Amino acid sequence: MAALKRKKADEESGGNWMDTYGDMVTLLLTFFIVLYSMSTIEEDKWAAIVRAFNRNGQTKVDQIVLTIDGEGDQPMENKGEEDINGEGITDLDEFYTAVEEFLEEQNMSSTEIIDRGEDDGTNLNGTKEDNIYLSFQNAITFRPDTAILMESSYEILDYLGEKLKASDKNIAVVIIKGHTAKYDSSTVDSRILSSERASTIANYFEKKFAIPADKLVPIGLANIYPVADNNSQEGRAQNRRVEMSIIGKNSPLIKDELLKSLIGLKFDTSTTLGEVQDKELK
Repeated sequence: MAALKRKKADEESGGNWMDTYGDMVTLLLTFFIVLYSMSTIEEDKWAAIVRAFNRNGQTKVDQIVLTIDGEGDQPMENKGEEDINGEGITDLDEFYTAVEEFLEEQNMSSTEIIDRGEDDGTNLNGTKEDNIYLSFQNAITFRPDTAILMESSYEILDYLGEKLKASDKNIAVVIIKGHTAKYDSSTVDSRILSSERASTIANYFEKKFAIPADKLVPIGLANIYPVADNNSQEGRAQNRRVEMSIIGKNSPLIKDELLKSLIGLKFDTSTTLGEVQDKELK
């Protein structure tokens, strides 16, 4: 009788072992199915995934090893510049978001301005979201009555330069506007000073970040467009500012050739200004 009980217990133990083995085989099969599905992922889907996890809008990573149907074991190249629509992932939407977050992280959002969309007519940044307007009061400053940048200005200029370079294919032109305050005791010509300051920034972007010179348009507006009262020190500090209007290639200002009549430049939504001018010279 005891032998029969022992035999029955052994048979039950064997059954439990088989259940565990079956579960393991099922899990392995599921695992290989998942691996197979990952090995055939499309490049555009991968780019979308990388984009979703990178808030700064860059999809460049060191290496991506994926097997595409019909390609055997050949790794897929990570181009890092195109999204699923082929229009570029470093577009003006991500430029705007990245700069806005940078200003907040650096505690600059209370004094520096970033905006886009409709314009009230006083700023040359268009009427659509394809344009970005920036105004810097404290982040970009110069030595008194000169066009020499203060050391504290390079942090934001370097950040903007990198972003402008990354978004170059989506940008038609960057208008840099210099403003000065009206100060009776100053002997410096405010129109010349504001022009030199705007040109200093344009030269910085061109030389350090290789932004095409024909995409940078510096304008000196002197002290004729104040945003505060020049009779107070605080007001004059607000009036001494640098504004940038980043005009996208899809902007109505470009497509309707409004800027062409304004500043005498020609634009092409598919090529850079330099390429357009080269064609005209030929």
